[in-house]
Amino acid sequence: MKKDLILILACSLLIKLIYVLFSIGLHDYNGKEEKLNYFAVIDVFKKNDAFWYEHIAVNGYSQIEDVKDLGYNDGSEYKQSEWAFFPFYPLLIYVTHKLTNLNIDSSFLLLSFIFSALGFIIFYLLTRDLYGDKRKALWFTLLLIIFPFHYYFSVFYTEAVFLSSLVGAFYAILKRKYLIMSLLLIPLVLTRPNGILLLVPSYFFMLEQENLLVNKKIKGIFKRQNVYRSIYFATGPAIFIIYCLYQKHMTGEYFAFSIAQEGWYRKFMFPLLAFFRHGDMATQFNSVYTILFIILAIFAWKRIPLSFNILIWISLLLPLTSGSVMSMPRFISLIFPMIIFIGLQLYKLKMRWIVYVLLFFLQLCSLYFWVINHPLGY
Repeated sequence: MKKDLILILACSLLIKLIYVLFSIGLHDYNGKEEKLNYFAVIDVFKKNDAFWYEHIAVNGYSQIEDVKDLGYNDGSEYKQSEWAFFPFYPLLIYVTHKLTNLNIDSSFLLLSFIFSALGFIIFYLLTRDLYGDKRKALWFTLLLIIFPFHYYFSVFYTEAVFLSSLVGAFYAILKRKYLIMSLLLIPLVLTRPNGILLLVPSYFFMLEQENLLVNKKIKGIFKRQNVYRSIYFATGPAIFIIYCLYQKHMTGEYFAFSIAQEGWYRKFMFPLLAFFRHGDMATQFNSVYTILFIILAIFAWKRIPLSFNILIWISLLLPLTSGSVMSMPRFISLIFPMIIFIGLQLYKLKMRWIVYVLLFFLQLCSLYFWVINHPLGY
């Protein structure tokens, strides 16, 4: 197992180096002089929302007097605010900066190294113990690392932290370490808005592991021992309520984060209406990409546990209720049961490494749009 963990750690570091070299080479190809130095490395990973996280880490959240200052859009006019972003990742950046005396960019980079590797390793441990096969788990983990758009686990975004918390919670449930699980629910609900809803599949996973959910029927849920286990899940809602109270204190709105989404032209609607709403390349591609994963989710329904199915459908449909497919490849990257399902199909192939090479090539193709700041990379 040690060799597998070392290999995963090496892959986590190596792939970041490949991203840097790819980005530097791309800039040289475009006729720009670019050297491999600290600033060039930071520029590869720090784009778009990373500047919002930096702003929150340095300045905190601002007090709001007028609800319009949370965010709005009116045709071509719009206003955005930091309240659209959850606090755990900026807090990590701030704490790392203070404890290590590193500057903000170096704190970003250190956290990227730590949490991307941590997420991959915990995913390996989860799949190893879930399927009882180290070799299969290693192939699953390599797929998680090289899959298209999964460079998000290395950039200065929340994906690596969220993945670590999510798979960590599932792994803690699998090992019946409910106290650890309850602690992991704190970063889960404070890193991204959908964290609170992912308590549902987490709870169903607990029922499955305790043999309380058989053939999609729940039994013995009100037995004393299960009630005690259920109490551990209260950490998530309790922390989320505290954050809502903080938002109310600072902005006058319990769900300021939701209102702030209007600054990004997001508005609640029926999920399927989000597809093909605009004619730009990003909207068209993201719509097709998401539909492909919905089709995969339908095929996966009877082949994976109910808890995994619930996680998949919440993760697919919830972002679409905002009326936009923007960033859907990024949101999909966190649906680890889909990687398990795809990995199970690929594992049957004798020449699976050829597919893996192709997938990594496609990841570099997707990285291109991130490097050039194209909407497909948002």
